[in-house]
Amino acid sequence: MNKLLTKTDFILYRDCPNNVWVKWHMPDEYGKFEISEFEKSLGLMGIEVEKLARERFKDGYLIEKRGEGAQELTKKLIAQKTPVIFQAVFSTDKFQAAADVLVWNTEAEAYDIYEIKMSSTDEEDESPLDDGKPPKVNRKKEEQYEYDLSFQVNVAKLCGLNINNKFLLRLNRDYVKHGELNLEKLFEITDKTEKIDEVFQSVTLSEMENAYKYLSDKNMPKGNCRCYYERGRKAHCTAFSIINPNVPEYSVHDLNRIGSSKKLLGELIAEGQVSMDDLSETDERFKPKKNKIGEEGKPRKINQIKVHKTKEPIVNLAAIKKELDSLTFPLCFLDYETYPTAIPMFDEYHPYQHIVFQYSLHILKSEDAELEHKECLILEGDPAERIVESLRKDIGDKGSIISWFKKFENSRNKELAQLVPKYNDFLNNVIERTYDLMDIVENQYFVHHGFRGRSSIKQIQTVIAPDFSYKKLAIKSGTDAIEAYRTILEDNMSDEEKELKKKQMLKYCQYDTEIMYIIWRFFNNLVKQP
Repeated sequence: MNKLLTKTDFILYRDCPNNVWVKWHMPDEYGKFEISEFEKSLGLMGIEVEKLARERFKDGYLIEKRGEGAQELTKKLIAQKTPVIFQAVFSTDKFQAAADVLVWNTEAEAYDIYEIKMSSTDEEDESPLDDGKPPKVNRKKEEQYEYDLSFQVNVAKLCGLNINNKFLLRLNRDYVKHGELNLEKLFEITDKTEKIDEVFQSVTLSEMENAYKYLSDKNMPKGNCRCYYERGRKAHCTAFSIINPNVPEYSVHDLNRIGSSKKLLGELIAEGQVSMDDLSETDERFKPKKNKIGEEGKPRKINQIKVHKTKEPIVNLAAIKKELDSLTFPLCFLDYETYPTAIPMFDEYHPYQHIVFQYSLHILKSEDAELEHKECLILEGDPAERIVESLRKDIGDKGSIISWFKKFENSRNKELAQLVPKYNDFLNNVIERTYDLMDIVENQYFVHHGFRGRSSIKQIQTVIAPDFSYKKLAIKSGTDAIEAYRTILEDNMSDEEKELKKKQMLKYCQYDTEIMYIIWRFFNNLVKQP
């Protein structure tokens, strides 16, 4: 039996054809690439959103099967003009699609289709787990959704069903929960009928045919994939290492912010500059550009290449000292753990707003004092007020508050101030006192070849405190902590399992603030050396 092109694989194909070829023809190898906790979290959120979105439609029939039986059931339900059908299945000899929602339109004597998406309608592209905002829809993502919907419409048409109206149904970023969820306001509907009928349907059908032909070829495509020429390391496709076996482990794709310089990456690849060893810090193309007000950017690419070749760090002691001298004791190293649930769980929250359920705080009252640790973890109900009250007691109103990537912590503080307005002054004070320890790395005051152009706390930790490893922890990342919080909320664990999970969550968060202290101590000792 021929493999069928699904909507998911079609969208992946449009992103990187070779990647899907590997998925089709080398499934065992493809399956070795582990799905990240981030991707798992997004998948679970998507299931949650789709299940809730169905409740907007009354008396829907859910087709839970796949395969030939599901298609026969779909035909039967359509013939009966079933008012609402969920997951209607359409298959040809080449393509297969499952429509999220079909709704019988009595006036048109035809079905309307609704595609459920977990994104909001705001025009920005950002990860829901990175910076406190939902996965907002930029133009590229919006176009992907239009191709997505067009794929389903085409497959339905090939199966003999003409679709009337075509809609996207997604979360309303501006919705704020008050009491029971208002599904009419929680979800927004965008009419894509005209766009798909006039632009996308015929174009998509042509691309579908091309994709099926390309993927059906049993011979592996020659050459490198699109990611090789156009994308930085983080944006590479799943099967990149199989498709591009000659790319070194540390390559031009790891160059700082190269993903935002598609033209430059293409030029370097064309010139044969693939390894980091091939690059030159004297290349004028790496020289930072001036911004709109005439300020020159940081020479991040130049410095990254330089330290890679010399294996000698770049150290600006005067700048580091100035940064550290701006801090006042007690130093309070603070880190939040949050849960950015797609569907707001508590009143006054909007979709994807982070629930701050935990913090770790290390306090150093003087340079020679013993380090103190305080923490808070709340796993029942809305934790906002209790988190703020605990933090207010622990952190006081004096001294510098140190974080790593303070934009995240301060975004949470602003949200907490809205949720708990009586502590507005305290939280604004916290925001004003917060210093970003990452600035020393980001501003290029300390550049080490082991950083590899990155500034995440875990990357810095591998160089400054290699023995202080997250790998030995049961919870190793923020997405692990999110998953732990979610599983506890589901209440399917024994008391013993919950207690163990709580200890693991506390230990992980404690690591984040302890490593901040270690990094601060490293820089502090550095500037005090004779």
